[in-house]
Amino acid sequence: MAANTGSTAQQEQNQDILMIEGMRCGSCAIAVEALLKKQPGVRDAAVNFAADVAMIRWDTEKPRLASLQQAVARLGYRLHASVDPDRSKLQAETVRKHLQRRLAVAVVFGMWSMMPALLIYLAPLGAAEPEVLWPLALASGLFAAPVVLYSGSHFYRVGWRTLLAGAPGLDSLIFLAVFAACIISAWQLAAGSHHVYFDAAVMLITFQLVARLLDTSVRRRASEIIRRYLQDVPEQVTLKTPDGQLETRPLKDVEAGQHILLRAGEQLALDGEVICGHGQADLSMLTGEHMPQALGPGAELLAGCQLVEGGLELEVTAGVGQRRIDRLSRSISALLSRKTTLQRLTDRIARVLLPVIVIAASLAVGLALAQGAPAPEAAARGLAVMIISCPCALSLAIPLVITMGHANMVNHGIVLRDPAALEAAAGVGAIVFDKTGTLTTGEPAVNSITPAGNWSKSTLLKLAQDILRESSHPVARGLMAEPVRSSVPASEGIRESVAGAGTRWLNGKDTALAGQARWLREQGVAVPPTEDTGMSVHLACNGHYAGKIGFQETLRPESAPTIRQLVRQGYTIYLLSGDTRTACLELATRLGIAPEHVLSGYSPEQKQSFIENLEKQTNAVFVGDGLNDGLALAGARLGIAVGNAASATGAAAAVYLTESIARVPATLQLAQRARKLMYQNLFWAVSYNALVIPLAIMGWVQPVIAAIAMSLSSLCVLLNSLRMQSQVSGGTQAPS
Repeated sequence: MAANTGSTAQQEQNQDILMIEGMRCGSCAIAVEALLKKQPGVRDAAVNFAADVAMIRWDTEKPRLASLQQAVARLGYRLHASVDPDRSKLQAETVRKHLQRRLAVAVVFGMWSMMPALLIYLAPLGAAEPEVLWPLALASGLFAAPVVLYSGSHFYRVGWRTLLAGAPGLDSLIFLAVFAACIISAWQLAAGSHHVYFDAAVMLITFQLVARLLDTSVRRRASEIIRRYLQDVPEQVTLKTPDGQLETRPLKDVEAGQHILLRAGEQLALDGEVICGHGQADLSMLTGEHMPQALGPGAELLAGCQLVEGGLELEVTAGVGQRRIDRLSRSISALLSRKTTLQRLTDRIARVLLPVIVIAASLAVGLALAQGAPAPEAAARGLAVMIISCPCALSLAIPLVITMGHANMVNHGIVLRDPAALEAAAGVGAIVFDKTGTLTTGEPAVNSITPAGNWSKSTLLKLAQDILRESSHPVARGLMAEPVRSSVPASEGIRESVAGAGTRWLNGKDTALAGQARWLREQGVAVPPTEDTGMSVHLACNGHYAGKIGFQETLRPESAPTIRQLVRQGYTIYLLSGDTRTACLELATRLGIAPEHVLSGYSPEQKQSFIENLEKQTNAVFVGDGLNDGLALAGARLGIAVGNAASATGAAAAVYLTESIARVPATLQLAQRARKLMYQNLFWAVSYNALVIPLAIMGWVQPVIAAIAMSLSSLCVLLNSLRMQSQVSGGTQAPS
C-alpha cells in the first residue's frame, strides 16, 4: 500500500494541468494533444475540449512552459499556466454564440441555395427550361457563398491546423470536401455547364454546425465545476495586523503566516492553524462528518469549513492557489481530462476514416479516367466519394442520444451533465453511497429521552429546548424540530455557550446546563457513568442531574427501499464516508449494508482512490452529496449527485437527481439504454460508410445523391436516438 501511495504521489508531482484558450471543437483538442506529445520532455499529454485543459506528464524534468506556449501558438491557440474558470466560461459562451450565428447564416442562405438547385434536379420533369439552368446554377453558387465563406470558415482553419499537426480528423475531411465541391462547381460554371455541387457543400456545413452546437450544449460544463467549487468560499477575510488592527482584505492579498479571525457563523476562506480561541466547526463540506468538531489551539482548519460556535484566531498556512480546495479543483481538472472508451473509439474511427476516404476518392478519380470519362466527370465521382462518406452521422451519434432524452429525463428529476460518462452504466457491479446528505438528512433527530429523578420526558424535552433555543448546533436544530406538549411559553433568560462543551442557561434564580457529561461533571453535577458519543445531550438544573436525550441521524425515507431494490437487482452496495466508524456502522445496520462494505473516516482524496481501486475489480457508481464528494464524483466512471447537492458537487457529477436517491435504479437503466443507443448509432455510421463508399467509387452515386444519402444517414441516427425519448416518456423506469 505504501509503495502504491508513493507511486501515485510521484505521478502527481510529474504532471501539471494547463489551460488552453481558443479551442472551438474536439478536433482542436486532438491537434493540440498531438502537438504536445511531440514536444521534448513530454511523456504524455491529454487535452479535453469540454474542460479547456491539457494534462501533461513528464519523467524527470518538467518541460519549459514558454516552449510549450510557443508550440501551441503555432496552431493558433494560447496556453496558460493555470486554469481560470472565468476565462473558460467566457470562452464557452463565445463559442456557443459564434456557432449560433454561423448556423443562422447557413440555414438562411442555405435554403436559398437549395431552391435553384432543386429546380435544376427537377428540370427533366419540366420544372425549368434548359436556357435558365446555367443562371440557376450561378444563383445557387451566389447564395452558397456566405455559407461557404463564413459559416464553414472555422472548419477550414481547424482542418488545416490538424493536418499540420499530423492529426487530421473530421474537420480536415470537411475542408477537403467543401473545397473540392466549390472548385469543381466553379470549373463547371466556367465551362458553361449547370452541373454544380454548391448544395452539397452547404448541407455538409449546416449538418456539422448542428452537430457542434448540440455537442457544445451538452458537454461544456467543466468551467462551471471549478468556478462553483471556488465560489463556495468567501472572497474576503478579516486580517489581524501585527499591531492588532482588524482589516477586511481580499483573499489574494493575504499570504501564509499572516493572522486572520473567524467568528461564529462565518466560513473559512483560507487554510489555517488555530493560534488562540475555542470553537466548534462544521467540517462536513470537506470531510463528511455530520457532527461539529471541537477546535482549540494547534488545530488545523481548511477553507470551506464553517465555524458553528466560538471565535478563532488562525495563522494562514496556505494562500489562494495552495489551499486544499484549490488542490481538489486541480485534481478534478485532471480527472476531466481523461477520455472515456466512446471518446477514444470515436477519435480512432475519425482518424482511420480520413485516409481511407481520401484514398477511396483518388481511386474513384483514377478508375473514372481509366474508363475514359472526361476530367470533370472523374472529379465529380471523387467528390461524390468524399461527400457520401463524410461521417456526419458519426459526429451526431453521441450528442443526439443525450439531447433527445434530456427533456423527458429532466421531467423525471434526472439531469444529465456528462453524456460520455453514461457508458459506465453498462455492467455496473457496485454502487458506492456517501452517508451524510445522501442517505441521511445531515441533521440528527431525537431517538430517546431518559429522564432522571422527578423529571418526565416532556419536561426534560422542554428544558433542553429552553437551554439550546439560540444554538446553531445541529443537535439543537434536531431538538427544536421535536414537538412539545407544554403550553408554557419559552423563557428567554441568559444563555452562555461554552464552545465544544455545552450551554449554561440563567433564568432568574435557576441555572440549567446542557452539554457533554464531562462538562457537567466539571460543573459539580453528579452524572451517572456514560460514554460521550457526540449523539447525546446531558441536562442538569440547579446542580442536580435531570437526564439525557439521545439522538440518531435522520434517515431519508427513500434510503432503505432504494438500497433493498438495488440489492435485489444484484448490485453490491458500499457505504463510504468521512464520518466516524461508530456512526457509519450504526447507519449500515439500519440499511442492511454488510459491515465489511462500510468504509469510514475517508478524506476526499481517499474516497477517489477507493473508487479507482474498486473499478479495477468491477464497474462502480458513486452517489454523493456535499463538497467533500466532488473529487469522487468527478473521478468515478459514473457519478450521481442527489437531493440538495452542493453546487460544486452537482456540477462535478455526471448525473444530478433533483429529488432523491429513489431515482438511482431508474437512472442506471436509462444510462444503460443511452449507452446501447450510442453504440448502435456508431455502428450504423461506420456500416453506412462501408456500404456506400464502394458504390461511389464505381460511379453509381452522383454528388447530389451523395449529399442526400449523407443526410439520410444522419436521419437514421436521429430516428434511432428518438427511441431514447420514447423509452423515457412512459414513466420513471426505463425498460431494459
